[in-house]
Amino acid sequence: MEAWEPTEGDVAWTQGVLDTLEDGQDWMEGEMAFRKTGDKELKLLTRTERASFAIERVKIVVEGLGWTLDESEAKIIPDDPMLAAQMMQAEAESWCCPKCEEHKVVNMDLEAATWHLMGQSVYVDEDGNSVQTPRWVVEIICPCEEKVYVSPDDYLLVAGEINFYTWNVDNETLRVMTPEQITECADNETLSKINAQHLGTTYEGNTVPPHLRGTFCLIVEKSPLEEEE
Repeated sequence: MEAWEPTEGDVAWTQGVLDTLEDGQDWMEGEMAFRKTGDKELKLLTRTERASFAIERVKIVVEGLGWTLDESEAKIIPDDPMLAAQMMQAEAESWCCPKCEEHKVVNMDLEAATWHLMGQSVYVDEDGNSVQTPRWVVEIICPCEEKVYVSPDDYLLVAGEINFYTWNVDNETLRVMTPEQITECADNETLSKINAQHLGTTYEGNTVPPHLRGTFCLIVEKSPLEEEE
Protein backbone atom coordinates (compact mmCIF):
# COMPACT_ATOMS: atom_id res chain seq x y z
CA MET A 1 0.00 0.00 0.00
CA GLU A 2 1.30 3.45 -0.93
CA ALA A 3 2.38 5.49 2.08
CA TRP A 4 0.08 8.37 3.01
CA GLU A 5 1.45 11.84 2.35
CA PRO A 6 -0.05 14.98 3.94
CA THR A 7 -1.13 17.86 1.74
CA GLU A 8 0.18 21.39 2.22
CA GLY A 9 -3.18 22.19 3.75
CA ASP A 10 -2.83 19.34 6.29
CA VAL A 11 0.59 20.62 7.32
CA ALA A 12 -0.44 24.28 7.54
CA TRP A 13 -3.58 23.46 9.52
CA THR A 14 -1.68 21.26 12.01
CA GLN A 15 1.03 23.90 12.39
CA GLY A 16 -1.69 26.41 13.25
CA VAL A 17 -3.05 24.15 15.99
CA LEU A 18 0.39 23.43 17.46
CA ASP A 19 1.25 27.12 17.50
CA THR A 20 -1.69 27.78 19.85
CA LEU A 21 -0.73 25.13 22.40
CA GLU A 22 0.89 26.05 25.70
CA ASP A 23 2.78 23.59 27.91
CA GLY A 24 0.31 21.31 29.68
CA GLN A 25 -2.52 22.24 27.32
CA ASP A 26 -4.70 19.56 25.75
CA TRP A 27 -5.68 19.14 22.09
CA MET A 28 -8.70 17.03 21.15
CA GLU A 29 -8.81 15.84 17.55
CA GLY A 30 -11.55 13.47 16.49
CA GLU A 31 -11.29 10.38 18.72
CA MET A 32 -7.82 11.28 19.97
CA ALA A 33 -6.59 13.46 22.85
CA PHE A 34 -3.09 14.91 23.10
CA ARG A 35 -1.20 17.06 25.62
CA LYS A 36 1.74 19.34 25.00
CA THR A 37 4.40 18.21 27.48
CA GLY A 38 7.35 20.35 26.44
CA ASP A 39 8.98 22.28 23.63
CA LYS A 40 7.74 20.56 20.46
CA GLU A 41 6.67 17.53 22.50
CA LEU A 42 3.23 15.90 22.37
CA LYS A 43 1.85 13.02 24.39
CA LEU A 44 -1.05 10.90 23.21
CA LEU A 45 -3.46 10.56 26.14
CA THR A 46 -6.27 8.47 24.64
CA ARG A 47 -7.57 7.18 21.34
CA THR A 48 -10.15 4.69 20.16
CA GLU A 49 -9.26 1.43 18.45
CA ARG A 50 -10.61 2.66 15.13
CA ALA A 51 -8.37 5.74 15.27
CA SER A 52 -5.25 3.66 14.56
CA PHE A 53 -4.88 5.03 11.02
CA ALA A 54 -5.72 8.57 12.13
CA ILE A 55 -2.99 8.59 14.78
CA GLU A 56 -0.43 7.40 12.23
CA ARG A 57 -1.32 10.32 9.99
CA VAL A 58 -1.08 12.78 12.87
CA LYS A 59 2.32 11.34 13.73
CA ILE A 60 3.58 11.79 10.17
CA VAL A 61 2.54 15.44 10.14
CA VAL A 62 3.79 16.47 13.59
CA GLU A 63 7.11 14.68 13.19
CA GLY A 64 7.50 16.35 9.82
CA LEU A 65 7.15 19.65 11.65
CA GLY A 66 9.96 18.71 14.04
CA TRP A 67 7.77 17.58 16.94
CA THR A 68 7.89 14.27 18.85
CA LEU A 69 4.81 12.22 19.73
CA ASP A 70 4.90 9.91 22.77
CA GLU A 71 2.35 7.10 22.49
CA SER A 72 3.82 4.88 25.21
CA GLU A 73 1.17 5.51 27.88
CA ALA A 74 -1.88 6.13 25.72
CA LYS A 75 -5.19 4.56 26.72
CA ILE A 76 -6.67 2.61 23.80
CA ILE A 77 -10.44 2.66 24.16
CA PRO A 78 -12.31 -0.32 22.62
CA ASP A 79 -14.85 0.50 19.92
CA ASP A 80 -17.46 -1.66 21.67
CA PRO A 81 -19.25 0.69 24.14
CA MET A 82 -19.73 -2.02 26.77
CA LEU A 83 -16.10 -3.13 26.62
CA ALA A 84 -14.97 0.49 26.72
CA ALA A 85 -17.04 1.16 29.85
CA GLN A 86 -15.71 -1.97 31.56
CA MET A 87 -12.13 -1.08 30.69
CA MET A 88 -12.45 2.48 31.93
CA GLN A 89 -14.11 1.39 35.16
CA ALA A 90 -11.47 -1.25 35.89
CA GLU A 91 -8.68 1.19 35.15
CA ALA A 92 -10.24 3.89 37.34
CA GLU A 93 -10.43 1.52 40.29
CA SER A 94 -6.67 0.83 39.98
CA TRP A 95 -5.48 4.47 40.05
CA CYS A 96 -3.20 5.34 42.98
CA CYS A 97 -1.76 8.54 44.38
CA PRO A 98 1.24 9.48 42.17
CA LYS A 99 3.26 10.54 45.22
CA CYS A 100 2.84 7.81 47.84
CA GLU A 101 1.64 5.12 45.37
CA GLU A 102 -0.20 3.49 48.27
CA HIS A 103 -3.68 5.00 48.44
CA LYS A 104 -6.15 4.28 45.66
CA VAL A 105 -8.07 7.27 44.33
CA VAL A 106 -11.36 5.38 44.60
CA ASN A 107 -10.81 5.08 48.38
CA MET A 108 -9.99 8.76 48.96
CA ASP A 109 -12.45 11.34 50.33
CA LEU A 110 -14.26 11.85 47.03
CA GLU A 111 -17.11 13.81 48.62
CA ALA A 112 -14.69 16.61 49.54
CA ALA A 113 -13.36 17.06 45.99
CA THR A 114 -13.14 20.56 44.52
CA TRP A 115 -13.36 21.77 40.92
CA HIS A 116 -10.74 24.05 39.34
CA LEU A 117 -10.10 25.78 36.03
CA MET A 118 -6.60 25.07 34.73
CA GLY A 119 -5.85 26.69 31.41
CA GLN A 120 -7.41 25.85 28.06
CA SER A 121 -7.95 22.78 25.91
CA VAL A 122 -8.05 22.91 22.12
CA TYR A 123 -10.42 20.88 19.96
CA VAL A 124 -11.29 21.00 16.29
CA ASP A 125 -14.91 21.63 15.36
CA GLU A 126 -16.83 20.16 12.41
CA ASP A 127 -15.68 23.00 10.16
CA GLY A 128 -12.00 22.33 10.92
CA ASN A 129 -11.59 25.38 13.17
CA SER A 130 -9.44 25.25 16.30
CA VAL A 131 -11.54 26.15 19.32
CA GLN A 132 -10.27 26.74 22.85
CA THR A 133 -12.37 25.63 25.81
CA PRO A 134 -11.74 25.93 29.55
CA ARG A 135 -9.93 22.91 30.99
CA TRP A 136 -11.60 21.71 34.19
CA VAL A 137 -9.94 19.36 36.67
CA VAL A 138 -11.12 17.88 39.94
CA GLU A 139 -8.84 18.06 42.97
CA ILE A 140 -8.88 15.17 45.45
CA ILE A 141 -6.73 15.13 48.60
CA CYS A 142 -4.88 11.88 49.29
CA PRO A 143 -4.43 10.79 52.96
CA CYS A 144 -0.73 11.53 52.41
CA GLU A 145 -1.86 15.18 51.77
CA GLU A 146 -0.88 15.11 48.07
CA LYS A 147 -3.27 16.92 45.72
CA VAL A 148 -4.44 14.50 43.03
CA TYR A 149 -5.97 16.01 39.88
CA VAL A 150 -8.31 14.04 37.62
CA SER A 151 -10.45 14.98 34.62
CA PRO A 152 -14.23 15.40 35.11
CA ASP A 153 -14.90 12.17 33.18
CA ASP A 154 -12.42 10.27 35.35
CA TYR A 155 -13.94 11.75 38.51
CA LEU A 156 -17.37 10.48 37.41
CA LEU A 157 -15.88 7.00 37.04
CA VAL A 158 -14.39 6.84 40.53
CA ALA A 159 -16.90 8.96 42.45
CA GLY A 160 -20.29 8.19 40.88
CA GLU A 161 -23.12 10.49 39.82
CA ILE A 162 -24.08 11.83 43.26
CA ASN A 163 -20.60 13.19 43.91
CA PHE A 164 -20.23 14.30 40.27
CA TYR A 165 -23.31 16.50 40.64
CA THR A 166 -22.14 17.92 43.97
CA TRP A 167 -20.11 21.13 44.13
CA ASN A 168 -17.99 22.14 47.11
CA VAL A 169 -17.41 25.87 46.81
CA ASP A 170 -16.06 28.18 49.52
CA ASN A 171 -17.85 27.03 52.70
CA GLU A 172 -20.91 25.57 51.00
CA THR A 173 -21.85 22.27 49.40
CA LEU A 174 -24.39 22.43 46.58
CA ARG A 175 -26.07 19.27 45.31
CA VAL A 176 -28.15 19.10 42.13
CA MET A 177 -31.83 18.41 42.78
CA THR A 178 -33.39 15.45 41.00
CA PRO A 179 -36.36 16.05 38.65
CA GLU A 180 -38.56 14.34 41.24
CA GLN A 181 -37.44 16.77 43.96
CA ILE A 182 -38.07 19.77 41.73
CA THR A 183 -41.52 18.48 40.73
CA GLU A 184 -42.48 17.83 44.35
CA CYS A 185 -41.39 21.31 45.41
CA ALA A 186 -43.23 22.89 42.46
CA ASP A 187 -46.41 20.96 43.23
CA ASN A 188 -46.25 22.01 46.88
CA GLU A 189 -45.11 25.54 46.01
CA THR A 190 -42.14 25.19 48.34
CA LEU A 191 -39.28 25.73 45.87
CA SER A 192 -38.88 29.36 46.94
CA LYS A 193 -38.89 28.40 50.62
CA ILE A 194 -36.09 25.84 50.64
CA ASN A 195 -32.37 26.59 50.70
CA ALA A 196 -31.81 26.16 46.97
CA GLN A 197 -30.04 27.96 44.14
CA HIS A 198 -30.62 28.04 40.40
CA LEU A 199 -27.10 28.13 38.97
CA GLY A 200 -25.97 30.21 36.04
CA THR A 201 -22.39 30.71 34.88
CA THR A 202 -21.20 32.18 38.18
CA TYR A 203 -22.11 31.75 41.85
CA GLU A 204 -20.81 34.01 44.61
CA GLY A 205 -17.99 35.14 42.34
CA ASN A 206 -17.02 31.56 41.36
CA THR A 207 -17.24 30.10 37.84
CA VAL A 208 -19.78 27.27 37.82
CA PRO A 209 -18.60 23.97 36.28
CA PRO A 210 -20.36 23.51 32.90
CA HIS A 211 -22.37 20.41 33.86
CA LEU A 212 -23.99 22.27 36.78
CA ARG A 213 -25.15 25.34 34.87
CA GLY A 214 -28.91 25.65 34.59
CA THR A 215 -29.54 23.22 37.45
CA PHE A 216 -31.37 23.73 40.74
CA CYS A 217 -29.11 22.88 43.68
CA LEU A 218 -29.84 22.32 47.33
CA ILE A 219 -27.35 23.88 49.73
CA VAL A 220 -26.90 20.80 51.87
CA GLU A 221 -24.09 22.01 54.08
CA LYS A 222 -22.84 25.28 55.53
CA SER A 223 -19.97 26.16 57.79
CA PRO A 224 -20.83 26.68 61.50
CA LEU A 225 -19.74 30.32 61.19
CA GLU A 226 -22.23 31.02 58.40
CA GLU A 227 -25.03 29.24 60.28
CA GLU A 228 -24.41 31.46 63.30
CA GLU A 229 -24.61 34.55 61.07
